[in-house]
Amino acid sequence: MTIPSGSANQIPAAASTSVTPPLVVTCANVSNANAGPPVGTAQPATIPEDDIDDDRQDLYRSGEKIGTAREFVEFDNGQKVIKEVAVYLRAMIDAAAANGVVIYTSSGFRTMAQQEALVEEKGLASAGGLAAAAGYSNHQNGIAVDFDVVRDNGKPFEWLTMNAWKYGFIRAVTKERWHWEYWGAWQGQEMPDWARSWHSPKTMFSIVKRVHACGEGNGGRYPMRASNWWNAYFPSLSNHSDYLTGGKTNSWIGYGNAHLPDKFDTLYPGWDTHAGSSVPVSGQQES
Repeated sequence: MTIPSGSANQIPAAASTSVTPPLVVTCANVSNANAGPPVGTAQPATIPEDDIDDDRQDLYRSGEKIGTAREFVEFDNGQKVIKEVAVYLRAMIDAAAANGVVIYTSSGFRTMAQQEALVEEKGLASAGGLAAAAGYSNHQNGIAVDFDVVRDNGKPFEWLTMNAWKYGFIRAVTKERWHWEYWGAWQGQEMPDWARSWHSPKTMFSIVKRVHACGEGNGGRYPMRASNWWNAYFPSLSNHSDYLTGGKTNSWIGYGNAHLPDKFDTLYPGWDTHAGSSVPVSGQQES
């Protein structure tokens, strides 16, 4: 994801210590809050054969080849997604569209050459850059998808937070609100061979905890970088927690500075249960 043109020089510096930061973790009843619902309860979409591309590509995890994918589906701007994951992505995008929310795919599967080029451009994350080493990104084994979560005042992020778990997608990088991965139970199809040795179902908050502050696992030394704050995209949000905490924020906080799981608990009780109804968030402005 890139910062909109012209906004790079408008990224605010961290607030001074004289500012009293807001709560950066949920103040709800946090008993079992970091588990959340098991993901992947929705049925996959049926994708027409004409929309499936034959493109043999090797898959990698932890630097090792784990298999080969042969069928891909193209999404926005030519982003390819492995078919076994694309069936859930298509179902999710269609459900969001029915709610009036556009879910735009900004990155999907990456070849080894594409990941190497990204490392060259962005630098290694282990050395202070933004990219995983070639062979180590989950974009290279097919389960990772990046979304444009900031458009329309953050409505895609709000919708995904409320609904993506049903389609098997959860957030997997605490400091990146756009990065989601498929960790569902392969509802409606068999687990693909390339995933059998390492992929198992997770719960919604099993990676990015419902209760957290960015950088907390490292003594707060590595907060969310300013280019990832809501303020970077909307400079007028000078009272947003991202800014007031210098990036030591709970990254489930949305555009309107509400901790979204807490907000949904209040507005839509049961949103995170199998029995809970799917309530669209389009037109539901954060408060």
